[in-house]
Amino acid sequence: MSRMEEEFTEADFFTADEMYKIASLVNETIASVEYHYWVNNSHGQRFEVLDWITIHFQSGANIWLTAGENSDGIRLLEADIPALGKKLHEEFKGIVVLESKDVTSHKLWKETIGKPITPSLIHHENKALNDSIALKFEGADDLEIFLGIEGLEVDYYEED
Repeated sequence: MSRMEEEFTEADFFTADEMYKIASLVNETIASVEYHYWVNNSHGQRFEVLDWITIHFQSGANIWLTAGENSDGIRLLEADIPALGKKLHEEFKGIVVLESKDVTSHKLWKETIGKPITPSLIHHENKALNDSIALKFEGADDLEIFLGIEGLEVDYYEED
């Protein structure tokens, strides 16, 4: 069954508040980016899922994106990452942890630093689907944050 033939529920769409947050990104300039990985170290194996992305802006604003444990879509939620990490560590006795990495200098993000976000794209099916966000930049390659098989993924964006 194709995505167009599926029955959509409210969980498949961004909320009005999330749409306002996405719209407010226009003209913001990225200062730094962090990835927060949910890491399971059980049975001698290491399994990572990109669970959260925090984008810090030069204005001092931040935005947190997550695949969310209760959602099949991208959610924009404020997060206390250290508190989430502590809770996860305690709940799973250190076998499952939250690890953060500054990815500002990663090749995907490096050229976007200091560049303003221009009007960007979200997939629509009568409403805005929460399966991806394309960030467009003046003078830098566009990026897409989307749901992968396991958590969030980021890659270069190319319009169809």
